[in-house]
Amino acid sequence: MDTEDLKHIYDVSLFNISDLDVLLHEILKYTRELLKAEAGTIYIKQQEFLKFHVFQNDALSYENIYKFYHSSNEYKLPLDKKDKYLAVDSFLTKKIIMIDDIYSASEYDFLGAKEFDKKFNYKTHSTISVPLVHPITKKVLGVVQLLNKKENDKYSVFTKKDKDVISMISSFISLSISKAQDDVLKLQELNNQLIKANEDLEIKIEDKIKEDQNKSAIIFHQSKMASMGEMIGNIAHQWRQPLSTISTLASGVCINLEIQSGSKENNISQLRQIVKTTQELSKTIDDFRDFYNVNTMDENFNVSQAIKKSLEIAETDMSINDINIILNLDNSLYTYGLKNEFTQCILNLLTNAKNALLLNIPMGETRYIFIDLEEKNKIISLKIKDNAKGIDSSLKENIFEQRSKNKDNHEDTGIRLFLTKLIIEKHMKGTISVENSDYSYKDKNYTGAVFTINLAE
Repeated sequence: MDTEDLKHIYDVSLFNISDLDVLLHEILKYTRELLKAEAGTIYIKQQEFLKFHVFQNDALSYENIYKFYHSSNEYKLPLDKKDKYLAVDSFLTKKIIMIDDIYSASEYDFLGAKEFDKKFNYKTHSTISVPLVHPITKKVLGVVQLLNKKENDKYSVFTKKDKDVISMISSFISLSISKAQDDVLKLQELNNQLIKANEDLEIKIEDKIKEDQNKSAIIFHQSKMASMGEMIGNIAHQWRQPLSTISTLASGVCINLEIQSGSKENNISQLRQIVKTTQELSKTIDDFRDFYNVNTMDENFNVSQAIKKSLEIAETDMSINDINIILNLDNSLYTYGLKNEFTQCILNLLTNAKNALLLNIPMGETRYIFIDLEEKNKIISLKIKDNAKGIDSSLKENIFEQRSKNKDNHEDTGIRLFLTKLIIEKHMKGTISVENSDYSYKDKNYTGAVFTINLAE
């Protein structure tokens, strides 16, 4: 087994999948490919059981896989049945167990597999059961079972080489699953905190309404909205359209099935679209949670799309503060580097411009942020400017230093710009500079700071 064969399993992007079921499907897919297994299942420990999670079988039709999954998604193997279930024995002993033929084996009854074979006109031959042991804590997370090794359209048995390969990657699989489980717990904890916060706010609202119903209702409604925070507001904004899409597609499939209308291909296509849209919802959470994560890979990315991603994240904040964004972007420009970090830089500059506008331009007067992206002599030039009257000369020279302070004596502006300069120059191999500029827009004259980023194509 060479390095090229293992590249998918060792792809660090697996660590960025926080949706547990999506991760398990990816893991099962690649482990089956490595060992040339026709089918497979993953069980995850829950309390005193091994719970069925994902199932794949290349020999079954889509309909049969769907039927089996939904008839078995609550299937659990009790951990006190070591001698009855192969998966339980593998889990408890922390050993990889191979069976060449389940119908001639006497160690386990394999009633589940035999009933499955009979129901779906299938034949289970060989199987290998692999415990998923965390390499640090030594905790057993679950079991991967692979069925029916198949080479050149002929069934064979799993070998010692297969055992060595799966043993080598099982620790990596366990780490990926453990991280995804931790992510799920963090999201659940966040959700519980929000629920508790809302419950507390509701109690406060009721108390205040008793004192002054009309006045208090308005005040605490605003408090409740503010408590949800900017991040939740942005997530809700991005979730609205995907949720509508899922609802529409699900309704269409239900109607087709009820009236037996629509082709099988059309229904499958709509179901796949639902899965894809659901993954996009999960990705939205990842985008916000991992936004400041610098553990990313270099890639060739579209600069305009990265800018628009920053604007999506900042959209609610800009709208609340009545800031107009004027875009002039060349959508054809690509650069190579850390897309996530570059997106963070743009957000830093947008936040800096927003703070300057709030400080210098009163509410009611027009507030602008201009973003221009173009290519000059094979150099990508990005300019972000505002109409906040420019940077004080005493700050301009040291504005990118870590401890430079804004007019409110806060250091956050300096730290934000310091990190931006570090990312652009050290990680992106580009340059960043700032100057004050006088310009006109719609026949009106303005003065503001202009941040210029130059990158190689």
